[in-house]
Amino acid sequence: MSRATSEGLVVVKMPSAMLLAAEVRSVAARRALSAEFLGTLLLTFFTAGVVIVTGGMLGERLSSSRLLVTAMAHGLAFGLLVFTMAGISAGHLNPVLTLGAVIMRQMTLARGLVYLVAQLVGAVCGAVLLKLALPGVPVSLGVPALGPRVTAEAALVVEGVLAFTLTAVFLASVGKGSVPVVVGLTTALGRLFGMALTGAPMNPALVFGVALASGMWTGHWVWWLGPLLGSALAAMCWHAWFSKGEKHSGDARAWR
Repeated sequence: MSRATSEGLVVVKMPSAMLLAAEVRSVAARRALSAEFLGTLLLTFFTAGVVIVTGGMLGERLSSSRLLVTAMAHGLAFGLLVFTMAGISAGHLNPVLTLGAVIMRQMTLARGLVYLVAQLVGAVCGAVLLKLALPGVPVSLGVPALGPRVTAEAALVVEGVLAFTLTAVFLASVGKGSVPVVVGLTTALGRLFGMALTGAPMNPALVFGVALASGMWTGHWVWWLGPLLGSALAAMCWHAWFSKGEKHSGDARAWR
């Protein structure tokens, strides 16, 4: 569990196995986890699928038109799926947003961990479905890669800034009907800027799914460390500068 001290610091205590088990006992909890699983599955299928189709079946290099298509597809898919799942699980579909919610005390650490498991399993299933749907095209085309002149350090900065922005936008719009629109647009903007540099997945679960399906793990840590650091920094800044100390409930309805 996470809590804020009187000095404003966030202290994290790892939950026990019994606490984790308790998080999945209720019908509402299982519905929320199913929403995170299905939403991340579809997000992986469509997002990585557009990259694979344009890069593999159409044989396109990373032209401006392909960049625009993949950015819009990612933004549309994320926004629509967040809209669909928001009333069930708050529509995270991304460990980056789940981490931000945990730090902001919108959910417990135990709940965040079971969300993470649902997201990872969903992403793997989505990538496997891509292999079945496109047997003649390598799924490895959907695995992000660093640009030719991009170092690991630069990639961490890019991924961190993109995740920082996405998390900040999400936290600013929690409880408002504009969440799907703003996170979708932010995702599309991140893709437009970062795809040629790092692939700009902005979602460690998505990267994990296509990496496992393809067996390609080169530099995999970059797409975990950068986004999670960016998300944590955004949440801590938001908590310190803009939060009034209240305990938000972005996913309360899904767990009653």
